[in-house]
Amino acid sequence: RPHYKGAARNRRTMNIRQLALHYRPEAERILLRVNSNDGQQFAVWFTRRLCVRLWPHLARMVTKIGVAQEMATAAPDATVMPEAQAMLAHSTRERALRHADFKTPFYEHASGHPLGAEPMLAAEVQLMPLASHQLRLVIVDSDKRQVQLQLTEALATAVRELMGKALLQADWGFAPDSAPPAAGPAAPARLLN
Repeated sequence: RPHYKGAARNRRTMNIRQLALHYRPEAERILLRVNSNDGQQFAVWFTRRLCVRLWPHLARMVTKIGVAQEMATAAPDATVMPEAQAMLAHSTRERALRHADFKTPFYEHASGHPLGAEPMLAAEVQLMPLASHQLRLVIVDSDKRQVQLQLTEALATAVRELMGKALLQADWGFAPDSAPPAAGPAAPARLLN
């Protein structure tokens, strides 16, 4: 099962055991839930407004870190021709998802909820590509509580996949592209609210 590290506002480091993203029609929101190895659970609501702004940047950054990882491993001095970028992006997506576990049900029980039993409502999301082919995702609510996740390329790809499926279920008037966006120059950090 994939693992990654993140931190909450209290600077507590957590080792992630499981992550889920689902559209909840009764709330008209997408719910992100993260379980840590020590039994803690973090939950965050994403509104339509935030998802509309977040999705294109998340999809583009995940593709870019995947392609950068592939290029660093396979051919560090090579340049990818524009017509080959879409094929390389698809290949990196498939490679990253090869070992992902989308079948294990999300474990509902938690020994604690450091940010409270009710999911926090995301007011802004910061996306920062890291030099290590990882993506930092910082989610902040209106009270400035935050959840910070540092995602490997494989986990970032899984998050993009789960969010894309949730957006299709939500039917909010925009559809995520089925093909990953082409990789271009390195993306700067983004603040979305």
